[in-house]
This record gives sequence, C-alpha cells and structure tokens, in this order.
Amino acid sequence: MKFAKELEQDLVPEWRIKYLNYKAGKKYVKGVARAINRANATPRAATFRSPFSHQQASRGENSHASEDADPLASSPAPLGRARRSEPANKAAARESRLLNSPGGNEANYGSFVRTPPASSVLAPVESRRTFELPAPAINLPSAAVDDKGEIADDALSGMTLGTHPGLPRSMSVDIAEMRRQQAAAVARQSPLPNPSPAPGRLRRLFSHGQQLQRVESTKTVYALQAIDTVRQREREFFDFLDSELDKVETFYHQKEVQAEDRLNALREQLHEMRNRRTQEVAEIRRRKERGTNGTENSVGETTGFDGHLKWIDPIKSKIFKPGANSKALARMPQTPVVGATAGDARRDYIRRPHEDDVPYRTAKRKLKLALQEFYRGLELLKSYAILNRTAFRKLNKKYDKTVNARPSYRYMNEKVNKSWFVNSEVIDGHIRAVEDLYARYFEKNNHKIAAGKLRRVNRRPTDESSIAFWNGLSIGIGAVFSIQGLIYGAQLLFDPDPTIRLQTSYLLQIYGGYFLILLLFSLFCLDCYFWTGHKINYPFIFEFDTRHNLDWRQLASFPSFFLLLFGIFFWLNFTRYGSDELWLYYPVILIFVTLLIIFFPARILWHRSRQWLAYSHFRLFFAGLYPVEFRDFFLGDIYCSLTYATSNVELFFCLYAHYWENPPICNSSNSRLLGFFSTLPAIWRALQCVRRYHDTKNVFPHLVNCGKYIMTILSYVTLSLFRINNTHSNLALFITFSVINGIYTSVWDLFMDFSLLQPDARHPLLRDILGLKQRWLYYVIMVIDPILRFGWIFYAIFTHDMQHSTITSFLVSLSEVVRRGMWALLRVENEHCSNVAQYKASRDVPLPYDLPCEPLIVRTSTDEVSEGPDQRPSTVDIGRVSTQDQRRPEGQPSAYSPAPAAEAGLRRRRKSEVPGAKSIRGIMANAHRQDFEKKRRPPAQIDRDVGSASADELRSEDEDDDDTGSMSESRLELRRVETMVHGDSSGDEHK
Repeated sequence: MKFAKELEQDLVPEWRIKYLNYKAGKKYVKGVARAINRANATPRAATFRSPFSHQQASRGENSHASEDADPLASSPAPLGRARRSEPANKAAARESRLLNSPGGNEANYGSFVRTPPASSVLAPVESRRTFELPAPAINLPSAAVDDKGEIADDALSGMTLGTHPGLPRSMSVDIAEMRRQQAAAVARQSPLPNPSPAPGRLRRLFSHGQQLQRVESTKTVYALQAIDTVRQREREFFDFLDSELDKVETFYHQKEVQAEDRLNALREQLHEMRNRRTQEVAEIRRRKERGTNGTENSVGETTGFDGHLKWIDPIKSKIFKPGANSKALARMPQTPVVGATAGDARRDYIRRPHEDDVPYRTAKRKLKLALQEFYRGLELLKSYAILNRTAFRKLNKKYDKTVNARPSYRYMNEKVNKSWFVNSEVIDGHIRAVEDLYARYFEKNNHKIAAGKLRRVNRRPTDESSIAFWNGLSIGIGAVFSIQGLIYGAQLLFDPDPTIRLQTSYLLQIYGGYFLILLLFSLFCLDCYFWTGHKINYPFIFEFDTRHNLDWRQLASFPSFFLLLFGIFFWLNFTRYGSDELWLYYPVILIFVTLLIIFFPARILWHRSRQWLAYSHFRLFFAGLYPVEFRDFFLGDIYCSLTYATSNVELFFCLYAHYWENPPICNSSNSRLLGFFSTLPAIWRALQCVRRYHDTKNVFPHLVNCGKYIMTILSYVTLSLFRINNTHSNLALFITFSVINGIYTSVWDLFMDFSLLQPDARHPLLRDILGLKQRWLYYVIMVIDPILRFGWIFYAIFTHDMQHSTITSFLVSLSEVVRRGMWALLRVENEHCSNVAQYKASRDVPLPYDLPCEPLIVRTSTDEVSEGPDQRPSTVDIGRVSTQDQRRPEGQPSAYSPAPAAEAGLRRRRKSEVPGAKSIRGIMANAHRQDFEKKRRPPAQIDRDVGSASADELRSEDEDDDDTGSMSESRLELRRVETMVHGDSSGDEHK
C-alpha cells in the first residue's frame, strides 16, 4: 500500500489539517523535478571550430565540455544535497570520447545556431580516421612565431603535417591552396565585415569571434536561469517543510500540555475516590465491631453516609459488600491533602449536603471510563507523531531521489529528528502512568489485565464480501415476496366480501408502518456508507465502542434480514395461507419475532450493538430524566419522521383488543389516542430541549428549539381534530400551524442543523468546512428538504375520500422518511465538521467529584480560532476568550467556546457592516453544537462568562489586528498550497 493511502486511512479525521500535507509536499517535489529536467534539457549551442588544426578543435571541445554538462553538477549543492565526485575512470572515458570525436562536423539537431559547414578539406580525412588516436600536442618552437605574434607558414605547415603523420602523401595539399579555400569558406560564413588579409586571418578567427561570444552568452544566461529556477523550487520545498514542521510541533506540544493537565486531574479524582471508599469500609468495619447499625456521631464522622437516611445504610452494607478492589484500596497509603480535605477546610468542616455525595460505584464507573478515553486520546496522539515523522521521512526520501542528494536524509537528521514531537517521551510516560493507575485502582495491581483493557484496538477494515452477499440475497428474496404480496393485497382490496376489503386495508396500514421503519433503517445504513467513504468519524459521534462497532455492511444485515422476514410474512398473509383466523395474526407473529431478535439476551447476533440500541430507546422513552447525548436527540428526530409507525401502535392494540370486530373505531377519524401517539416523538424532543436548558441555562438554542417542537405538536393536534370533527375552522388552524411549522423547521434545518447558507463562506451558500466531496449533494438537499417539509399540503387537499386519505398518509410519510435520510447525512457530517474545527477526537467524560482547580481540556488551537456558538452580538475577541477558557474548570464550559477553523484555505471572516450580524450568523451556524452535552454548567459560571465577555469587548482594533495577523498569513499559505494541489489534480484529470 502506498504511504499516501496508508496516511489517509490511519490519520485521525478530526486532526486532518494538523497532519503534514503529504499531497502538497509531493507537488513541491515534482516542481523541483520539473525544474531539474528543464535545466538538463537546455539546448547546447554550437561553437565555431577552426578546420585548420584538429588539436585546436579538440581543445575547443574540451574547453566547452564543462558548459555542455549538467549545470547542476557545477553549481553549489542545495540544502540536503551534496555533489558526488566522479570516478577517475569515468573522467578518463569522457576525455577519450572528446579526443575521438570529430572536429566539429557533428550535426547539432535541435540547436538554435546553424551547423558549421561540412566543406572542409580535412573532413573526409577526419571521418576516415575516427578510430585513430590523435598525435600528442606539439609545442611550437620559438622560431615558429614571428615578432608580431603570428604563426609562420612553415611552422603551420609543419604543425599540420606533424599533427597528422599518418596522412598519405597523395592527400597532402599545398598550404597556400588550403589557405585560399579556407578563406573563401570563412568569407561565406562569417558575419564580420571586411575580413583581413590572409596572414592575419587565422589570428582573428581565434581572437575576435563575435558570433561565438553571442552564442556562449545566450547559453550561459539560459543555464543560469534554469539553475535559479531549481534553487527557487528547492527553497519553496524546504520552506514548506519548515512551516509544516512548525505546525506539527505546535499542535503536538499543545496536546501534550493538555494531556498533562488531564492526567493530574484524573490522579486527584482517583485519590479522592480511594479516600472516600476507605473511610466507608472503615466505618462498616467499626459498625460490625460495635455490633450496632451506627449512631449519629459515627455517621457524622464519615463522608459517604448521611444521617437523614440511616435506615438505608444497613441495607446498602449488606447488599454492596466491600469487594477485593475495595480491600486493595484500603491497603493503599492515604494522600495527605486532597481535594476533599481542602474543600472541608474551606467549609469549616461542615459536611456536604446529601445530594452532592457521589456513590462509590458511580464514581468508579465514571473514572474507569475517563481513564479509558484518556488512554485512547494518548494513543491517538502517539500515532499522530509516528505518522508525521514517517511522512517527513517519505518526503525527504522523494526529494533525495529526485536530486540525487548525498548524504541522504539531511533534512530529517538536521531538523525533524531533533524536533520535540520525535524526541519527547512525555506521552509514553503518560501511557505508563495511566496503565499503572488503572491497575492499582481497578485491577488489584495486575498490570497485564489493565493494559489489555486499556489498549482499545480500533476495528480494522476487513473483507465483508460474504456479509454483502447475504445482504443482497436477503434483499432480493424479500423484495420479490413483498411485491408479490402487495399484488395479492391489492386484489383483496377489491374482494366481493366487504369484511375482507376492510380487514385488508387495516392490515396494509400495519405493514406500512413496519416497512417505513425498515426503509429509514436502510437509509441510515446508506448514510453510513457515505460517511465511511468520506472519512466522517460517525462511530465517535454516536459513541460506539471502537472495538466492537459494526461496519456499514454488517449494520445493513439487520434491515436486510428484517426485509426478508417482512416479505415472507407479507406474502403469507395476503395469500391467506392457513386458516381464516390465522391470517389476521400474521402481523402479531412478525412483530413478536422482530422484538425477540432485537432484545434477545444471549451474546449472539452482535449483542453489543443490540444492547446499545435497546439502551438508547430506554433513554428516549424517559426523555428529560437523563442528560441529552447525541444519540438521544438523533433518535428522537428519527422518530419524528416515523409518526405513521407510532400512530400504528395505537391502531395495532386497538384492533386486537377489540378482536377486529369494528375496525373503524380505531382509525384517525375516531381515535384521539392515535393523534396523541403521532405527537409523542415531538413531545420527547421538547422534553430533551427543556433538559438541555435546565443543564446549561441557555435560552438559545434550547428553548427556541423547544418552540419548534411545540409547533410540530400543535400541527399534529389540529390535524387530529380536523380528522375527527371535519370542520373548516379546524382545517384553518391546521393549515396555519403547519405553515408556521414548515417555515420554522426548514429554517432550522438549513441554518442550524446543516450550518449552510453562510454568505461569507468559501463555498457559495454553504460553509467553510465540508465533509463530503460532492458539493452538489448539499445544493440538492438544500432544495429538496424544505419542499418535503411542506408535504402536509396533501392532507388539506385529499380530505373527502377515506381511501384516498389512507394512501395520502402513507405517501406523505414515505416522503418524510426520505427527507429524514438526507437530513441524517448532513446532520452527522456537520457534527463531524464541528469536531474537526475543535480538534475533538476523544470524549470529555465528566469526572464525579467537584474538586477545585480542575483543568479543562482546551479544544481551541493557538493559531486558528473562529466565532463561538454562544457569542452575543458584539466584537468579542475570540483569542482572548480562548485564553480565558483555558483557566475554566473541567465540566464548566464557557458559553463562548470558540471553534478554530480547521481547513486549509479558510479565509478570515470579513467584518460585518451591521453590528451583531456576524455574531448572529455564528450563533445560527454553531447552534447544533449545543444540542447535546454531558457536562452540566452551573448558573454561577454563566455570570462569570458574561463578565469576561464584557471585558473583552473593550479591546481595541489594534489588538484584534495583532492577534489575527499570523493567523491570516498561515491561512493564505494553506490556501495557496490547496489551490496548487487542486490545480495540479485538475490538470492531471484533463490530461
């Protein structure tokens, strides 16, 4: 597997922007390679060589050999590159080649200067003597040179003849005749005006040479430009590496500091749990020794018991006896000063109220989960460092291979291997410390078991072809049975017996609700396929167990099998297989088998996933009693689109409770209970919104969101009243509330749940950070979602014929299910983009004890920040708010929690001309982040947040500019790299 794919597969999706941009780095290396290729492919200019002396021509070639060679070979070595010395035999071979080459008559193909003429007298001689070695160079005697510095004719004749001793005498020519022929040739080619007489012509040919100077000058300038281009590309590459190294180093150091603070907080929490549990065990032992249930004095001395409920203590002590882990905690040494002692000192040794006491089992469960999540975060940070070091090494290797650098890996040795994220052992120490804490506090000092439970290996992608085959087979068989059963059911609707027709219509309604549930489940599996393909970390969003979460193919096996089951029962029912009494009870058997499979207690058929689904439904049914998590409100919104199925609950029990004697009394025209069941999902969501407001005290978005569901409830209530009373006033009320609800929900979907329609976003009418590569999906969903929100219009159109109303209800519910499938796709994608903006890759598990000075895991980066979800209309500086949030205790998030921009090319938002408009857009775009949160925020913290925000408003514009200067430069650099990457990718596609 190529490293680019391995990096894409193994990186943490929420930290993608903080990894080395390997794709951009390869583009820089390709730029260096292209520059070197252009420099090596520089056309070689032809030099003018004299035909009079072979030795002079050979000397001319030797003089230009260094210029015709690779210009990079003679240039100083770039960073990370050293020139190799040529071996002696290689140099000798090149010298021999130059000596054996013709004297200047080779054809310079592709040259931009003309080839010297081939009319020389010596050309045939040279061509026939190609394989002969030339004579050694001859030093002319001093007598051969006259007083003017010109070579005498006799000396020239002797030199020529001596240079070619092997020439036959028949080939010798008269020197004067040779001069005349050569002078004529030079006169035809030389651009020099008025050539000199014959005696001085030879001297001027070797001394003047204007054309030769022009050619050499042009070639030198071209070579220097090519070398400068190579140097520029190399500087850009190493500047890119420096910036990426600084980015990785900063992010790693920031996460390391946060891990240190979190580890200290967990250690203090564990010490507090140990001290409290030790006191409880000691109190139980003292009671046994005294032979009494305890007095008020003994109760007052303890921390874990309360005198108001003394009768519960003996029961608790007998049911929850101290186990082996509690005895191991008792043997551990006590911490001299911990958070609880300091808190008691501040309270003058007055005990905490009973409602603030945390049971040992609750604290143990929360701290175990907190240690596991913290350990997982440490593993992610360690893999982050390893992947980035490997990426730097791969890029350095590609560069060395491109430029033939020696020694290799110079950048790695000089910078990367000396960086902090490579040499730091802090994370390894934290991992060992967490394993030690987990072993001492929860596994009786058994490090092997503790390490095995902490090392949560993520589920690797495996071959799921067999499951995909069975899924396809189940869907195919189930679809065939379903279609055939639907044909038989449609025929029974026109049966001569009116009882059969009536019973068939109600049976179809029951099966219709079951089918809509299967359809929405199938759409969710299809969404999981899209999320997996686009690296959207939906298992983390839904808080799946990373060791046991199901692949989308495995998850699709549930709706596939249930569709097969549905098709078989559907076909059996409407073929009237069996007795006449049995055909009415096929839906009962189908629902019973379905519930039995889902809630089957045996550890088979992916029991962990089935247990997660059952527990999620339990939390939904008791909405308002539990803190709202993502799965809670997501499941509630799913049921808001399954009102047809929830209404069938009343229809199902009503029909079988009356033994199908009078089915019309159970339909929507006569049953108010059916209307209540249609509003039940909206009631659940409204209660969740109230609980969120109770936990955070934030009116927006929780109470505003609650108002949306209240409008949904009023819409279904007026629809039920209209169906029962069938009056124009009820119809008018239904249309009014439905219009308001349609507009309300459409605006909320686009602006809140999807965070779209941002006017200053990088992508038109979308947002800055997108998780899906196909942008057209956003625009299609933006158009289809509001249209399907107004599907209730058909309820007002088809109001007279009951049969038409039944079909209309099913088709409207079908369109709502399809809309919810599209909504789920973008809702989870938007949540993932929010996690990316905050670099949130691990859960913040709330700690059980409220200890002072508990640090907060800061989610903001030091270089990139943006508006927080709860900012008021103001010009609050987000950098200052981020710094202030670092001092906020854990479990008490600020209402102004900023979310850093985490995508390459994210531009700085322009200041709005309308005061407060920027903050309003930020609030609407980031409202979805507050739909769920495990932490409870005390009301006292809100006042401190508001006060800090007011102080930040007094900051000047100069401070704002200073804080965002480096941020803007980094964003421009990232955007430039992204543009280059996208441009090169598009260019490759066009090729």
